Amino acid sequence: MLHVTSGGAAADTLETLCAGGRLAGTVLGWPDDLGNGPLADADQVDPQLRTAHWLRLLQAYPHAGPDWDEAWQRERAAACRALLQAWEQGTPLTVWVGNHAGDALLLRLLAAQCPAQCELRVVDVSLHLDTPRPGLWAVGLFSPAELAALSGCARLLGAGERQALAAEWAHWQDSGDGVREVVDGVLQGRPLSCYDSVLLEMLARHGSVSAARLVGEAMGGIDHAFVGDLFLFWRLQVLAARGELRLDGAGHARRVEAIRP
Repeated sequence: MLHVTSGGAAADTLETLCAGGRLAGTVLGWPDDLGNGPLADADQVDPQLRTAHWLRLLQAYPHAGPDWDEAWQRERAAACRALLQAWEQGTPLTVWVGNHAGDALLLRLLAAQCPAQCELRVVDVSLHLDTPRPGLWAVGLFSPAELAALSGCARLLGAGERQALAAEWAHWQDSGDGVREVVDGVLQGRPLSCYDSVLLEMLARHGSVSAARLVGEAMGGIDHAFVGDLFLFWRLQVLAARGELRLDGAGHARRVEAIRP
């Protein structure tokens, strides 16, 4: 069994369970958050559009190391190779998901790509666990003990459901390069600028504030979706390029200043 989940924290927790003999199989952490950016080539080993999007995010991230861009590309390519190898060997997959867009799209990508002869199962933590953040579930939020209790809850997806998920994946591949959110259990698209107003409104209250604090407050203030700091730091850079705010300094010391009329 290959257990697939989105993000490093979730993968680390599942690997702890495997190492302790509480979960059978191996773990693959999918490194590409599919909740934003283009999806047209997101199912390819060498996705030029996805890579360009991630490089934009990483170059705007003050905590990025000098080789994070290359490391991300290597990690993603390795994940694709691991999936291809699993499918060639007929290894069954279990996808561990929450209720956010990145997980929902990962499940749809795998349903579209997984060969018919390979079993595909899903564990949806939102159906079994109380969440520490009301309305939002992510596998990485839970402890090994909490996830261990779900090891027998994997649900086998039938051919009809896999086909329906694959059709949804094809739809989202053709739906541009925006942001995806899950609203009342349904994936919806929004423009890449959809959180800019949150950043600008919070900046208006401060006038001048560290970029890290502003991004942290915005992440906490967006209470209907998980939004990563990587994405929001990039949006600050976009807003600065448009003349809607001013960025001073670099790295951890970077500050944001409102542009007054």
